[in-house]
Amino acid sequence: MAGYPFFYPDSSDSMSDVKKNLTDNFKIIEPRNNITIIPAGGDLPQAGDYEIGDRVFRNDVAGGNTWPSNYLLVTKDINWGWHWRPIQQIISPWVTVPATCIENTFDWELHPLKHFQIALDSRGWCHWRGAIRTKVPGIVTNTSEVVFKNIPKGIRPSLNFMHTLAVNPIMSGTGKAGYVGGRMYFDNLGYSSLRFSNTNNGISQNVWLDGLHYNNSAHWYFNA
Repeated sequence: MAGYPFFYPDSSDSMSDVKKNLTDNFKIIEPRNNITIIPAGGDLPQAGDYEIGDRVFRNDVAGGNTWPSNYLLVTKDINWGWHWRPIQQIISPWVTVPATCIENTFDWELHPLKHFQIALDSRGWCHWRGAIRTKVPGIVTNTSEVVFKNIPKGIRPSLNFMHTLAVNPIMSGTGKAGYVGGRMYFDNLGYSSLRFSNTNNGISQNVWLDGLHYNNSAHWYFNA
């Protein structure tokens, strides 16, 4: 390591004068402050003096679906919020994503009641729930739309994939004309696009993100 010329000691080396085996450039390791302790059930930080890779501890009571756990900050993004991956706990608390995640704000917005939220689990998966909607009923059909801003590292997928999306309200129909829905395409660089079928009916408006799960373990904070 540059600046720190370490060497392998011999078994006969004395420990009576440790400094002779270290250069003056080798600084004393400075103590760090104790990690932040979050009370049981408390929100994980969404602001403050934290950097990617920092750790907090939430002192939940063991039992049921909770467990005292450390959390690592893996995403700190002005448009997508802060997201913490649990270590001992199975899944993190749900984090409501800011409205600034929407790229096409002329046509789209977050659902005001079914909040778009993300949670991370301890096995490298990212989970979405909630809904987005068009500002005017009747979604453009058969056209790929970039609705979201680029998904940051820490919550972007490890691999390219597509996910089907439920849409409502819908109109009755038979055969192909009776299907109303969409799909969301993701790539592992954070790009996403949406495309819909038979939604230009004047009433379809809500697009549901429930059930969207993907592995993002290749995009933790220590990856390029």
